Amino acid sequence: MSFLIYGASGFTGTLIVDLAVKQGKKPVIAGRNESKIKPLAEKHGLEYLIFDLNNQENIVKQLKKFPLVLNCAGPFTRTAQPLVEACLNTQTHYLDITGEIEVFELVKSYHQKALASKIVLMPGVGFDVVPTDCMAKLLHTKLPDATHLELAFTNVGGSVSHGTMTTMLESLGNTGAARENGAIVPKPVGDKGKTIDFGKFKHFAMTIPWGDVSTAHHTTGIPNIETYVGVPKLAYWSMKLQFLFNPILRSRFIKKQLQNYVDKKITGPTEHQSQKGQSFIWGKATNAEGKTVEARLVTPEGYKLTAEASLLISQKILDLKNVAGYQTPAGLFGYELITEIKGAAFEKEPS
Repeated sequence: MSFLIYGASGFTGTLIVDLAVKQGKKPVIAGRNESKIKPLAEKHGLEYLIFDLNNQENIVKQLKKFPLVLNCAGPFTRTAQPLVEACLNTQTHYLDITGEIEVFELVKSYHQKALASKIVLMPGVGFDVVPTDCMAKLLHTKLPDATHLELAFTNVGGSVSHGTMTTMLESLGNTGAARENGAIVPKPVGDKGKTIDFGKFKHFAMTIPWGDVSTAHHTTGIPNIETYVGVPKLAYWSMKLQFLFNPILRSRFIKKQLQNYVDKKITGPTEHQSQKGQSFIWGKATNAEGKTVEARLVTPEGYKLTAEASLLISQKILDLKNVAGYQTPAGLFGYELITEIKGAAFEKEPS
């Protein structure tokens, strides 16, 4: 039985569909807009469905024949809940490529229902959070009594897609987050900054609300977690003044104007950027006595990795027996999961 890719006509969805066909898979693709979905289906000789997420009864009807749905339609704050609730009804595994902390927490809240329905719920099967989740799992394996975890990433040679920018606009003006003593707490974006050694180079990075604030705690149990992204120092210092502009940035008018710009100008990385770009991940775990372990990971460019990882995990879950509930990638498959993707390797694995 085939699986369903929802939101298939977006930038990342199209990458995933293209790769799936190259791998010999025959997913059914779906979305809201037939003018976008139909040409993609015809290009690859795939079946397609057209439906939105406003009618729960209709979503259930559409999902009934599928063992798994891979949701690529962001912002996931809008699309995850209706699909998850339908999947619980139809006993369909739910995966998505979100990076939003609130989505991870939302989907996790359905854990008991997923156990009862005997389905897996696994948001974040793309760049966020597969490589960083594997990094967290590796460090926790090497230092099981770790109390603090720092994770950081930076990209070289890539770009940003329309969908990612739209998701970023959704959260514009909001606070960041970290995990302290087991709880997710609000923090200003760019609350902390420091220079990180990514192996091949050093890069300044600042704290952001990356998905691992939620998922790494589930994977490892480490109670204190901070997540960083590589940025120019000017961006970091600019974020220190963000609180002055947050009320303006949250206004519907400003977001609408920015969204219009994104709709016209942002298309995503080129094929050359996707093939040549790389992502660098760093992690550090510390225990109560001050002992530390560090590791580094190099992966393909983020969108390319998302396509590879989401299809790899989809197949693994389709092949699984007797596993259900809310899961994280490395929590279920181990830190070696990332090394199954060509071009991904740990550069420095702690002893």
